[in-house]
Amino acid sequence: MERIPFRRNRLMLLLTPLILFGIITIAIILSLIFQFRTVEEIISIPLERMVVGFVEAVILVFFYNYIIRKLNQRYPWNKNWLIRSLIDFGVAVTVPILVIVGLNIALNYGWMPPHEHDDKYKIMIFVMPLMISALLMVVVEMIVATEERNNLEIKLAKIEKEQINTKYSALKEQLDHHFLFNNLSVLSSLIYESTEKADKFIQDFASIYRYVLSINKQDLVSVNDELKFIDTYLNLYKFRFEEGFSYTIEIDDHCRDLLIPPLTLQVVVENVFKHNIISRNKPLYLNITSDSSVIVIMNNLQIKTDMTESTGMGQKNLMEKFKLLNCDIPVFKQENDNYISLIPLIKPCHD
Repeated sequence: MERIPFRRNRLMLLLTPLILFGIITIAIILSLIFQFRTVEEIISIPLERMVVGFVEAVILVFFYNYIIRKLNQRYPWNKNWLIRSLIDFGVAVTVPILVIVGLNIALNYGWMPPHEHDDKYKIMIFVMPLMISALLMVVVEMIVATEERNNLEIKLAKIEKEQINTKYSALKEQLDHHFLFNNLSVLSSLIYESTEKADKFIQDFASIYRYVLSINKQDLVSVNDELKFIDTYLNLYKFRFEEGFSYTIEIDDHCRDLLIPPLTLQVVVENVFKHNIISRNKPLYLNITSDSSVIVIMNNLQIKTDMTESTGMGQKNLMEKFKLLNCDIPVFKQENDNYISLIPLIKPCHD
């Protein structure tokens, strides 16, 4: 898939010398019309010299293409426009000077036949290389700039698509059918045990899905809203596992006004339940606290032995979401018998 843009760019570069010779042809025709040159003078130009000129132009185009791409990496126009202008000017002048010196050496040593019309030939030998070099430099700069702009647009379109997919995945997968099935099973048992507990469970269950639907089009939500959601979410697991699970949430007030991608805490918490044993004999403890502008989620490790190897997609998607927002990415680590997730918080724009 990557070869198509490369071939298109190479074709554009090859067309540049043809455009150049088209311009020179028009200039020759105009010189004939205005009697700057005669037909005999034009015919007397050796064919091999024209072929060599074309080959030189092709080499020069690909040389400029290489140099300009390197300069775009080292001295991009938007950051070093003055230095870049001087370098481009230096390259555009140095190359034809080397060509002119080479031509003069060839003339002095008789490697090239002297031209009958010395004055006009001197104009051509000194002026044309400078003009051709400048023209090729400008054309190649335009080709490279156009290609890089197209690549940037493709990358932006890809990022937008990834953002859409991330949001869709959050709605479609994070609260999946397993979550729905397990909690309906809990609700079924609560109805026979206590109508009061069942009513509270239904309210929390409805609150969770109401929140998910409300953040459908939001890139960021307040930490306070996310904490209310995760508290309700964890409460459902408390209903389900009873003494096998306990949790605490202690977040500083200044953190509650900060922002976070929606369902971030849910992704982290879901992994905790997915990978750890939860029972009355081996209870799971989950603590959600804050440290400066970071939410710290810590749980005791008691990994399930019968689990297949994790793909880590939940964490990867979460880190990709933070990258798309140009924010610090979450950190996940194991310390002693605990697993710790560090979720960076985002300051509102008006701050």
